[in-house]
Amino acid sequence: MSIQKTMNKLENVHLQSPDKLLTMYLNTDRRDPDQQGGKWKIALKNGLNSFNEYLDLSNEEEKKRFNSLREKIQNYVSSLERDLPRSIIIFASEDSSIWEAFQLQVPVETNFYWEEYAVLDQMKQIQSEKPLTGLILVQQTQVKWVETAFGQIEDTEMFRFDLDTEEWRRHAGPQPSDITIASKGGSASQDDHFQQRIEANQKRWFKNLGGKLDKVAADRKWEKIIVLGDKGTGHMLSENMNKQIDEVIQKNLLNEQEEKVVEEINA
Repeated sequence: MSIQKTMNKLENVHLQSPDKLLTMYLNTDRRDPDQQGGKWKIALKNGLNSFNEYLDLSNEEEKKRFNSLREKIQNYVSSLERDLPRSIIIFASEDSSIWEAFQLQVPVETNFYWEEYAVLDQMKQIQSEKPLTGLILVQQTQVKWVETAFGQIEDTEMFRFDLDTEEWRRHAGPQPSDITIASKGGSASQDDHFQQRIEANQKRWFKNLGGKLDKVAADRKWEKIIVLGDKGTGHMLSENMNKQIDEVIQKNLLNEQEEKVVEEINA
């Protein structure tokens, strides 16, 4: 289930005592100077202890439920310690068996809530800052789009240009080498011929590609589009799309892991 669909579900949650919903926003961002030395562990311990102290004085039934969730949360966070995201967000309840956990690559402000409903304010803030976005990574004969929401990868797809049919085709399987790097093991003169053919026809081919990507953007309801490529291909593609391009970044990142690309965009 996508993060947006999970948020829609959580917005409709209204529990009745003694069942309560724990909302946890935990900043685990190692880039943050305030988080050095594992300070997030202290914040987690203090946040959970504060509920124990409060429930000691108020509601024994709620305390039993909270302690069960506390153990589950501590085990979950501990399992992530070797490869921490920048933030961990959890929505959990005992009686209703709600458990929604997110590992995001965007920072949050550490906060804990024990209510009959999910506290979604920071999630909504992240959504407004990191909307449903299409990252389009382009080279001369390859293009890959990476869909992100909340700074997370939702889906990805690659197209490769077929020089024999002059069509952009969806590519399944391992990512191929770009044809401009190695043209089927041919001679230097064959490589030159392929390169000259690409340069001579690139504008026409990119017009066709722009139409395909306009349809992808419309079908998937992208709210933001970022094109990444070298100066020539990135701007050429943006000029051949009817959808508004929010940013063109002059970096060739198509051969990088998607996670690294998204991390660089979120930096």
